[in-house]
Amino acid sequence: MSKVGVVSIVLGVLVVCSRGALLVAPAATLRWFEGLIGTNGRTRALGAVSLALGASMVWAGASEHSGLATILSVGGWAVVGISALALVLFPAAYRAIVEGMLPSDTDADLTGWRVLGLAGVILGGLLIYFGALAL
Repeated sequence: MSKVGVVSIVLGVLVVCSRGALLVAPAATLRWFEGLIGTNGRTRALGAVSLALGASMVWAGASEHSGLATILSVGGWAVVGISALALVLFPAAYRAIVEGMLPSDTDADLTGWRVLGLAGVILGGLLIYFGALAL
């Protein structure tokens, strides 16, 4: 079994599940995410999970020489860098930025968030597809 394929499929499923919720129920998903990053401790916990995900992407990407492995490796390093800086070291700054981007009125038109969810589902589907091909 290919490490790149397995990590790509797991990442794709994670992306589809998280962005699919944004596509189907954007208001509830945004409220849940706001609660998830409600404190510095929760934001750091999210950062720890993101660091583990990014590290596994880097590990899998370094094991092979292919286009998908390169994408996983570069994306993994980006996730590690952003997670370490924004989520773990400076969680208050991350929370301020994200809270500024989240809509204050979840009864408003959330079509843009649905489009973002659809784009994520498509990207996750592609990760699953190419991960299956890499197996």
